[in-house]
Amino acid sequence: MPLACLFVATLFLPPLAVAEEAVVRRVLDGDSVLLADQRQVRLVGINAPEFGKDGRPDEPLAVAARDRLRGLTEGKAVRVVLGEEPRDRYGRWLAQLTLADGTSVEEILLMEGLAAAVAIPPNIAQLTRLQAAEAPARKARRGLWGHAYYVPVSAESLTTAHAGFRFVHGTVTHIGRSANFVYLDMGQQFALRIAHTDWQKYFRGQPEGWRGTQIVARGWISAQNGRLHMGIGHPAMLERLP
Repeated sequence: MPLACLFVATLFLPPLAVAEEAVVRRVLDGDSVLLADQRQVRLVGINAPEFGKDGRPDEPLAVAARDRLRGLTEGKAVRVVLGEEPRDRYGRWLAQLTLADGTSVEEILLMEGLAAAVAIPPNIAQLTRLQAAEAPARKARRGLWGHAYYVPVSAESLTTAHAGFRFVHGTVTHIGRSANFVYLDMGQQFALRIAHTDWQKYFRGQPEGWRGTQIVARGWISAQNGRLHMGIGHPAMLERLP
């Protein structure tokens, strides 16, 4: 279903409680499911490989992530716990899923290397647990951590072909500001964009302290005003390199 149609359709569905039991009717991809009553849930705190759109190929392990989530949840009762921000701009419910035995679905996918942890405020209550679940998979180069596609790309080599969720490495060369954002420039064509409100709430020190720092950033790349940007809402999306 196109996202615009999905948004309209979800307006007529009953709201989810903060926490409730529900049955998963169908798994849509590695990080989203459709409940029995047609409500769509996007898992909070992780990002799984995407299926290709508009002629683009699937990302590696997209099928594996979907199939693993399908095996865990499809046709089964799960506990759905909403994030502090309960819905996204597409009308999807933002929640964590727990199996009948109390196991976190998100943690399973992270431990098996079928998803990466993400921190998107304000839905960061489980961030520490999710980072801990991801760490062994990274160390063992399990799943996406052992695939060449997910090796961080140099900021200097980025093009519009890298749109979507990516890992990017490089050095912060310049600090810029606008009325609403701080920009950590990593070369001429790419910048990390951080809202002033998020900087004040989650980051320590002044932006200038990042100049000259080598980092690996994870997040979604988009083109804007002739440059590529990655929106960052929390420092957990940035790894300082030694």
